Amino acid sequence: MPYKMHRTLANLCHTKSIRYSCVYHNLLFSLCQRLSTISTLTNAIDRNPFESPGLSYSTPVELHHLSHVLQECADSRDFQTGLSVHTLLLKLNFDRFISLWNKLLSLYCKCDQFFIARRVFDKMSKRDVVSFNTMISNCVRCNYCLEAVSFYNKMIEEDAKPNHITLAGLIGACDGLGAERLRGVLHAQAIRYGLSSNEYVGCSLVDGYAKQMRLEDAIRAFGEITELDLVSWNIMIDACVRNNNKEDALRIFTQIQQKNVEYDGFSLTSIIKTCLEPRDVHLGKLLHCCAIKNGLTCETPISNALITMYSRCERGMESAMKIFVGTLAPNVISWTAMITGFMQKKQNEQAVGLYQNMLRLGVKDNDFSFASILSVYSNLANLKHGRQIHARIVKSCFGLDLSVNNALIDMYSKCGGLEEAHLVFRTMGRHDKISCTAMITAFGHHGKGIEALCILDEMTREGLNPDDVTFLGCLSACSHGGHVDEGVWLFRMMVDIYNLKPRREHFSCVVDMLGRAGRLIEAESFIKETGIGSDFFVWETLLGACRLHGEMGLGEKSVKKIIGLQPNKHGSYVLLANMYADRGLWDDKGLVLENLAANGLRKEAGCKNSIYVLNETSDMHNCYLLQPRLCHTFTTLRNERW
Repeated sequence: MPYKMHRTLANLCHTKSIRYSCVYHNLLFSLCQRLSTISTLTNAIDRNPFESPGLSYSTPVELHHLSHVLQECADSRDFQTGLSVHTLLLKLNFDRFISLWNKLLSLYCKCDQFFIARRVFDKMSKRDVVSFNTMISNCVRCNYCLEAVSFYNKMIEEDAKPNHITLAGLIGACDGLGAERLRGVLHAQAIRYGLSSNEYVGCSLVDGYAKQMRLEDAIRAFGEITELDLVSWNIMIDACVRNNNKEDALRIFTQIQQKNVEYDGFSLTSIIKTCLEPRDVHLGKLLHCCAIKNGLTCETPISNALITMYSRCERGMESAMKIFVGTLAPNVISWTAMITGFMQKKQNEQAVGLYQNMLRLGVKDNDFSFASILSVYSNLANLKHGRQIHARIVKSCFGLDLSVNNALIDMYSKCGGLEEAHLVFRTMGRHDKISCTAMITAFGHHGKGIEALCILDEMTREGLNPDDVTFLGCLSACSHGGHVDEGVWLFRMMVDIYNLKPRREHFSCVVDMLGRAGRLIEAESFIKETGIGSDFFVWETLLGACRLHGEMGLGEKSVKKIIGLQPNKHGSYVLLANMYADRGLWDDKGLVLENLAANGLRKEAGCKNSIYVLNETSDMHNCYLLQPRLCHTFTTLRNERW
């Protein structure tokens, strides 16, 4: 390539007149020396020395050779040499050669010199669609989305007709702008210019609508594409999967097979993601067979999708483990899928062992693996090892990752480290709805209702709208903290201001909150006013409050409601019998137990549990049962009348 550039520049010195050549003599010679230096870095110049081209003054300058040089500079990102060529062009008065201007734009854009490119663009006396496309594409790549739209407006003003490259790039820029309406406007522009049938424009529209959860519009845009290739089909399948529409995803996949289009690993990976429940295991096995038939099981993404599918759809982890063991090149996603599967199956010790094996093999953590193993230690309530994972996170590049920090808050709160959870929350770079909800729930579990309400206030001031889970955490915090009036106000705000439909958990939380405060009559009135008297769960909550305060009349009424709604549940009989025992009414207790037996019910035996304490000098699998401390715990609970 450098030799060709030398020949090109040698021809440039043949100008129309001796006077014109003398002006450029020194500049061309300097440029040739620069190119000779560059070629020394890339070729064996010692064996084949490069001679400076001779300079003559009789042949006219051929500007298309300069165009070739600029293209080579752009391809190699050679900014300095391109700048020298630009200097030469300025002295040659090349205004009427728009292709050279476009090559300059491309050079500066590829060299990340956007502002120089913008100045060159503004200096152009005439611009065509290539000029605008170059600037729009660079703006989208650099996330200058407003500038991209501004260039498009200028393009329309100058009557430069956009093509498929223009609109495909602009449609992709809508994500950076957060402008949902703009995508619809650009879709209309594509229809106006007859470009909606183009596969590039159509695929950009499908992908954009899918990100906005507008699947019907995505399907409509997909139907406008005239020539469909595998990429188009894959984007449509992925759009259906992202919008949780398994039926349409399967329909598109079936159409691929009917049209004899050979699907690839991306097609199967996307469609396997729709198998999320045990009832989908048959479909998952069929897709597994498709992967075997087409020789795609050796691809790691396919194996990862199958591991996730089997861990979610089957009771055990046997099939997932077989896929994992048979994976030729497992990556961190493969390990994380297995760890997550064990965690979801409550096999936390196996998840920890797998994580340790992953580290021994030198596989580096990512944000998903950190979040998964933190959830495992949350389930184990293992603060010591959770702190060790936190130390690994600090040493890694994921210390500011949002999902990782959310998992840290959850782990610390479930392991009793409320102050550490609050410290993580305060030192996070930014918060989302999950972060605030996790912190509110943590305060609620520790009976700190006021602090939870402060987090809710900060959340709304940051522009984050709370959802039903957030309000449930706030109501629970008010219930445990004794903030009844604030809790009732929160419930009204959730319904009246945020238009959220309360679930049974919300109603029960309000009943529990009123019951804990001894406001049993208000709790009963709340049940009647909200029309939830047909839900036995709220009556069970009220019954527990009646036992706490020794309210026999309302307790008996609650038991009758529960028996009428759930005659086969023994819990209400047992709770009423315990209430009578607390008051010394042994005859009434015996009568209740007789009714329990007469209805063909029996009190189930309590679960036999073991409390394990980690040995400080051993690993987490060497645990021992601490009998003296356990007995002391039972004695304390008995004294507190639990």
